[in-house]
Amino acid sequence: MQSVLMMKMLIPVLALAAFVLASCAGAGSANTKRLLSASGFQTRKPQNAEQTQIYDQMEPYKLYNKEVRGKMVYAYKDPEQEVVYIGGPAEHEKYQKYAVEQRIAADQRMAAEMQMESAYRWNSWGPYRPWWY
Repeated sequence: MQSVLMMKMLIPVLALAAFVLASCAGAGSANTKRLLSASGFQTRKPQNAEQTQIYDQMEPYKLYNKEVRGKMVYAYKDPEQEVVYIGGPAEHEKYQKYAVEQRIAADQRMAAEMQMESAYRWNSWGPYRPWWY
């Protein structure tokens, strides 16, 4: 009886955790796709059997690098749109630059928010009020 009750409680918790992880993964991939596009990566659909086979073997949402005919090529699989983002070293360098700039901006925004909370004497529970108020 107790194990059945525990299972009934565990199922919604696991469902919520799966939903949160799925939504986080989607948000990260959307951001990565925006950065790749802004960096100059081109989208390509597999055109022949060989490309389709390579596409199927690629892990989704992962940036790959490979040397092809003496040149470095970077590829990112997007299974939602069934395309691959492809770019060279220049595009990859821009992508890394944009990702670092975005991380710095996020850190600066968080520091400003923390400084504002500190200035107004707020914390996670609301404004600071001594017990005698």
